[in-house]
Amino acid sequence: MSRAASLDEHLVAADLRRQLAHWLAAARIFRDAEEFASLEAWRSVERDVGAPLREQMNKVVEDLIAMGMQTEKLVAEARSNPELLPRAAAAVLRFRRRYVQVDTTLDFLGDAVNSRTSTLLRVALSNLDDLAVESMRPALIKAGKPVPRVLTYQDKGTGASILRAGVRLWAPGAVMPVAAIKIVRHNLYRPTSLFHECGHQVAHLTGWTASVEGALAAALAEDRELAAMWTPWASEIVADVFAFLHTGYASIAALYDVVSDASAILRWPLGDPHPIGWLRTALGCAFSSLCFGTKGPWERLLRAMDAHYPVKLADPSVRPLLERSRAAMPRIAQACLDAPVPALANAPMTSVHDPARVSPAALAELERSAGPALWRSPHWRRSEGIRIVALAGLREAENPDTASLWINRARAWLTTAQAEAA
Repeated sequence: MSRAASLDEHLVAADLRRQLAHWLAAARIFRDAEEFASLEAWRSVERDVGAPLREQMNKVVEDLIAMGMQTEKLVAEARSNPELLPRAAAAVLRFRRRYVQVDTTLDFLGDAVNSRTSTLLRVALSNLDDLAVESMRPALIKAGKPVPRVLTYQDKGTGASILRAGVRLWAPGAVMPVAAIKIVRHNLYRPTSLFHECGHQVAHLTGWTASVEGALAAALAEDRELAAMWTPWASEIVADVFAFLHTGYASIAALYDVVSDASAILRWPLGDPHPIGWLRTALGCAFSSLCFGTKGPWERLLRAMDAHYPVKLADPSVRPLLERSRAAMPRIAQACLDAPVPALANAPMTSVHDPARVSPAALAELERSAGPALWRSPHWRRSEGIRIVALAGLREAENPDTASLWINRARAWLTTAQAEAA
């Protein structure tokens, strides 16, 4: 081997060592959880949420560092044995790529925790953590399934989302130990979308989605085009049903505020798992009519939507499907509500969550019987927290003149610490 080639190999080995030193040092910084979220934010997360999160973070970091140290040994060997240089170079590249995967995982978890940037926000999100768990508990306990803990976090955008407990994260071997639910800023104090996202978790654990898909196919068996349109939306429809069963009409009004974009409400984007916004709103109003009666604010919402976004504005290729869907809406809604849930011995979700409990009449009775204590009492917070969300959302939606009053009341209630209430 020439002296020049030997020098080049030495330089390559030294450069690999330099690169690896950089990435391995960066990986070791990951050991400090405060690199991703403040100590105050970590303290605001309940122990049974924060502990498994930090345990998962620690595992992926230590696995990454162990990989880096093995790579370090290979690079050291390559300095004295140039034949190992290709293997060492490939190992450094693999380590760098694994670092990026771990960084993505930790950044997501850290951002979720660190969204608790103020005392009021930490209290509000902690209260939402508890409400989310309570919404899932009855069905999952009856189904014999574990009830996952929840970490809610605030972020930008118009719609909520969930990273379900048990899903694999970006870093190999990393599994989400809790359900992470994004709440967008505009709906933080009207959090009906929280229960939509919990519906995704419950549906995943109970086999509900496939059942609703089958129920839709059966309900629309005489119209193959409609069945082909509606059945792929089952995964989002079950989540809408879950939100409706917990917060009633409030969930429909909140949903409409998100989908009522003139550029999108009548469009059918290819591959979108969500129903067309115009139909999704109509379906929610049909749930309300079936469960609460035909007269109510849902009737006015439907008329307002039809006046603002008449079906004639839809693309001609989609318009007939929209019109036939609206004609079939009562049986579509009934099929969704009545769909058997495999993990509940094929009983419908309504057997666990009776929609009558969130009817306007039932919420008015709750308001009357509890009086002003409803918004202050730790008893009512513990026993009726979800229905309080439903009540505040209903009152905000049904009368525009007093909406701001109810928005402020909901915000004050949600930012009251549990410890202070107790």
